[in-house]
Amino acid sequence: MALLSSNKWYKGYLQKVANGSLELPAYDLNPDGTIKIYYGEVFCRHHYSATNNLVLHIKSHEGIHLQEGQKGGRVAQKVVDAAVKWYKGLMLGAEAEVPSAIGSRSEAEDEEEHEDEEEGEEEGEEEGEKEGTDGEEASERPPLPMKKNGSVHVTDMRKQVVLMGHKIPCSTCGNRNDCCKDMESCEYFHLFQHDMD
Repeated sequence: MALLSSNKWYKGYLQKVANGSLELPAYDLNPDGTIKIYYGEVFCRHHYSATNNLVLHIKSHEGIHLQEGQKGGRVAQKVVDAAVKWYKGLMLGAEAEVPSAIGSRSEAEDEEEHEDEEEGEEEGEEEGEKEGTDGEEASERPPLPMKKNGSVHVTDMRKQVVLMGHKIPCSTCGNRNDCCKDMESCEYFHLFQHDMD
């Protein structure tokens, strides 16, 4: 069973909404007019520690009705899958792929768009391999993970490198324990925005 907390789209949602770089769309509505909250959602205008706290906050407003949710127990995999689709759509900047009562699209349109994205990604990968990442703007790269004392947070950097689809160690370091430690020799430092750019 896939965990939502380890999903890259969900992690992106948490990070981008928290730092203000992603604006959330209006809530999806069910055919009966109730608000649909996806599993794992924790933001309204304020960050809540859990989906249940967000639900309680929304219920406190007059005239707003929520769908009946699961009462206790483990969340069903189909609920997690629907949430992952929504977070992925949110992170890709498109409307959520999960159908809603307002502005829903046909499955054929979704499949065509998904195929176009895959073709574009393949072409982009080929170009990226030829050009490298020199053409990439610094604003598109995530900030280099740092500790409070100002040194590089090696563990977090390695986690982010893996989430970006790379393997530890890089080809220049050769040893897992040495990777992401030396800015002069490790090739993964160019994936992050830092003061030395």
